Parts: sequence; structure tokens; C-alpha cells
Amino acid sequence: MRRLLLTACAIVSFGFSAAAETEFDATSPANVHMVVWRGCEDACNAFIRYFEDRDLPVEVEVTDVARDRDLLPGIQETLKAQEPDLVVTWGTSVTRGILGTRANYGEESALGDVPALFMIVADPVGSDIVESYETTGRPLISGVRNRVPEEVQMQLMFEYYRPQRLGVINDPGELNSQLNTAKLQAISGGLEFEVIEELYTQDAQGEVDPAQIPVAMAALKERGAEAIYVGSSSFNLEHQDAFVAAATELDLPVFSAYTQMVRDSGALMAVGTSYANVGRLAAVQAERVLLEGDTPGALPVQSLSRFSVILNMQSARALELYPPLSLLGIAEVVQ
Repeated sequence: MRRLLLTACAIVSFGFSAAAETEFDATSPANVHMVVWRGCEDACNAFIRYFEDRDLPVEVEVTDVARDRDLLPGIQETLKAQEPDLVVTWGTSVTRGILGTRANYGEESALGDVPALFMIVADPVGSDIVESYETTGRPLISGVRNRVPEEVQMQLMFEYYRPQRLGVINDPGELNSQLNTAKLQAISGGLEFEVIEELYTQDAQGEVDPAQIPVAMAALKERGAEAIYVGSSSFNLEHQDAFVAAATELDLPVFSAYTQMVRDSGALMAVGTSYANVGRLAAVQAERVLLEGDTPGALPVQSLSRFSVILNMQSARALELYPPLSLLGIAEVVQ
């Protein structure tokens, strides 16, 4: 523990460029096409700024699918026809939809000969995008993973508060949520806690009504959950204000892998990585492919070596759960 402490018409496209006079040939800048799940957020913006700030001859085009998986096959065909120098995918759903899985394509990519990097993929091995973090097993694909290992998260969380029953609420359509919950269950015996899961109900279009959040939260409380954990859930993150409010109403502390849930919505504690830093790390990978001639598959899947612990003291006071000095000494505190 000491070591742990110490967006077809429905698509919205945005063009960004970072071209310049450098030692590289700026007369013919490299073209990157990034496909994102829910707009160009911190990781996307940081990826773009990396090339702008360094005046590197790289142009970045961003296509937002606005959480519509049905758009992915059409975008995939467009990218194969356009053949950009590099495709960057944001998130597990986009990555699987654009690049395909190993089960379907083996060592190949659904984009054919177009090289690709992914980012904001929590578990690229579990989601069958790559073979391993050291060797992707797919010569034209590599990327960046972003989640702090679940065991590290739990050990730090338990330094603050140790529930016997930890509640999670998942959208059954989100693979990352399923993988995350499975990992929690795998480590629960050794760390002596029980995982209690509630699932939202999808409508005929596969959507979840946010009105289900307080209902699911109440069901967890009824089943004896003493705290709530959000490790990987686009739905819960998108509706983070309602999610944390529903938990707080029931005196349930919320722990998360998303630092923005603490900063913006009052979750009690997060152990996570900065999306901006993930974007910059992905840009370093992209620079090696575009400007240094590396093949993506020759690059290991990268992850950040540092992570953040963030505490919300207003929530701590409301819940009367005050953090120990061992965490206050290393954490960023939000008042």
C-alpha cells in the first residue's frame, strides 16, 4: 500500500490542422482521421494540440459518431476508401466497430492496410482488440489504455472506506462495464468484499432512460450495498450529476475511476488518469508512426505510469466520511 500511495449526415466532422516549417516535410503533411464517440473532449483536444504546439506537419480530422453505433460501418468504408495516413479511434465501441476484433479479423484490421491507433480503451485485451499489451498481434494496430488496474483502485479506496458490499450499475450494452465488473468479482475474494450488480433495462433501440438511475440505486441500497463504484460506464459518466445525486440521497458514497465525477458532480473519491495525458501519450505514438516510420504493431500498448487520487471534501462532510491522513498526503482535494 505504501507503494500505491508513494458523431452520413448525422456525423459531425471538425477539421484541425497542425502544419509547419520544421525539419520534416511540411509541404505534404500527414493526415490523421480520428473517430470519437461523444465529441472532441480532453483526450481528443490534447492529441491535436500536441502537433500544433510542436509545429509538426500533421493534419487531424475528427468525426464524431455521437454515440450512434449504426454509423460505424459507413465510417469504416469511408476510411478504407480515403486511406488516411493514420486512423485514431476513441473508446472501445468505436475501436471495435472500426478496427474489428481479433476473433473476426485475426492479425488483420477491418481497415485493410490503413494503420491505426486507439485510445481511451480501458481493456484492449479483454475486449479482444489486441493480443497483449506487450505484443498486439496485429501489425497495423496499437494504442493507449487508460484505466488504472482495478486492484490498485480498490486498495486505495479501501484505505478510505471498506464496504463489505460494493454496488455497481451497468448498461448491458457496454462491454467495458461487463469486463470491469468481472475483474472486480475476480479480486473480491482476496480483498474480502462482495460485488452487487444492477443492470439498466434497454429499450427496443438499445437506449437506457436516465430515469432508471435512482430506481437502480435504490435497488442496490435495498440489497445491502454500502458504497457505489463506477469503473467503466459511458452512460453513468454522461449522466454523472444524476448518478451521484441519486447515491447521495441514499447516503451511499460514490467511488470512481473517472476523476471528473469527483471534480464536477460530487463523487467522493476517484483513482484515475487524466484524459488529456492519455491524448498526449497517443499523440507520441502517432508521431512515431507518422514521422519516424514505425509500424503500429511494433509499438506496445502504452499506459500512463502515474495516476491521480482525487477527494471531494464537500461530499465527505455531507456523508460524514472523512479521509485518512495517508490519503490526504497524496491526493488532490476538491473543496
